[in-house]
Amino acid sequence: MVESIGTGTGPRGATTAVIVRRVHRLRPWLLGALYAAALLPMSIAPRHSGNVLSRYMTTEGIVERGTLAIETSPLLARSGSPDMVRFGPHLYSDKPPVLPALAAVLYAPLSGAGVRFGGPPSHFVLANLVLVWGVVGLASGLTLVWLRQLLQAAPVPPWAADLLTLGFGLATPLLTYAVTFNNHSVAAALITGGLALVQLEEPARARTTRRHALAGLLAALAFTIDLPAGGVALGALAIWLTLRTRSVPLAFLAGVLPPLLLHAGLQSMVTGTPLPAEMYPEAFAYPGSYWASPEGQWKEPGPRWQFGLEFLIGPQGWLTVTPVLAFAPIGLAQVLSRRGDPLRPTAWAVGGMVGVLLIYYIWFIRRTDIAGHSFGTRHLLAVTPACYLFAVIGLARLRSRFAALVFVLLMVVGGVYAVAGMRDPWSRIEMRAPKEPALRVLQRFVPYPWSSYSR
Repeated sequence: MVESIGTGTGPRGATTAVIVRRVHRLRPWLLGALYAAALLPMSIAPRHSGNVLSRYMTTEGIVERGTLAIETSPLLARSGSPDMVRFGPHLYSDKPPVLPALAAVLYAPLSGAGVRFGGPPSHFVLANLVLVWGVVGLASGLTLVWLRQLLQAAPVPPWAADLLTLGFGLATPLLTYAVTFNNHSVAAALITGGLALVQLEEPARARTTRRHALAGLLAALAFTIDLPAGGVALGALAIWLTLRTRSVPLAFLAGVLPPLLLHAGLQSMVTGTPLPAEMYPEAFAYPGSYWASPEGQWKEPGPRWQFGLEFLIGPQGWLTVTPVLAFAPIGLAQVLSRRGDPLRPTAWAVGGMVGVLLIYYIWFIRRTDIAGHSFGTRHLLAVTPACYLFAVIGLARLRSRFAALVFVLLMVVGGVYAVAGMRDPWSRIEMRAPKEPALRVLQRFVPYPWSSYSR
């Protein structure tokens, strides 16, 4: 018997069930809590880079000096970070400031207790652990909570959905980046949560308004933390709710306002406007900047379509490190081909988000070396849980033992990459493969084994 929490509209307005395998509302939270707890010991050893330290310097500046400027940070000299911009006489991180500001809430009591980034190494280790686990680790746990809620829409037994949820946490880049301070893991949680709130909505209940407002809050917060992925999610959810209600989604828009106002206020302290630092190329060209040096000057390495292949199936490609997502197009096609399918709006939203992001990252970014020395294609981590939902749906609807075997095999491959990445998230795969047997073997099967990265 199909149990309905969320509903969709089928042919001639017939109501069809979104949820086909309902579970107790605490069950997803238990899985998320187990995953977050498992991440705690993994997060003790610091794994940082210039990207991470750029954000830490902002957090440290807010708490210890009451400023977003970082030129007097004790972390600056040892950070080696190129991720800085100059506005007026001050240096700032080039990252959006909302995430470092949120992390300041956790760092402030540590600093008050004398545990500071600029203190002895043990202080840095403790502060890093609190920020990594308290922000990224918990966000990764929330990702699994909301993913498990979404998997109630997949026609698989609850125990299998539990294993598939934990499998996502162990065999995808969610594990790789759950142990280092970054924005993409946080955005993954926020976007997955926004999708769950909208997809699993109960129209007959008064909580619909509250769900819309919370979905808007999560999507807008994702936008302020991961501008491309959060931006497409915010747009997709707004369009979805507008078409569903056939009116302006006022509650959703009300939820959007607080994060956007917070971003506008903080960003204006850096750039003078709500626009991010990337909109001011001249701010990267200050004397001594890496980007103004001969090594940092950009030269297009080849056609963008070739970079597209590298981005998806190259040594660091999205599908290379998360090969199970090869089932996602199957699931999306199955859902979109059925007009009455209750998951059709979700499929349009997810497919649209991924399509726009691929176009943006392949053809519209200024430089194709955006990943730096990171492991895999981290810029698509935020939409990976949503794609995984349709990979599971595709597998379930195929009803094939052979397909199930292939799915498990691809999960194992993804797990090898995820664990290797977790050990050092800020090192490129093609640079590590010659020294690591597991990576060396897997890299032999990469469909497009060429890299244009030269830094």
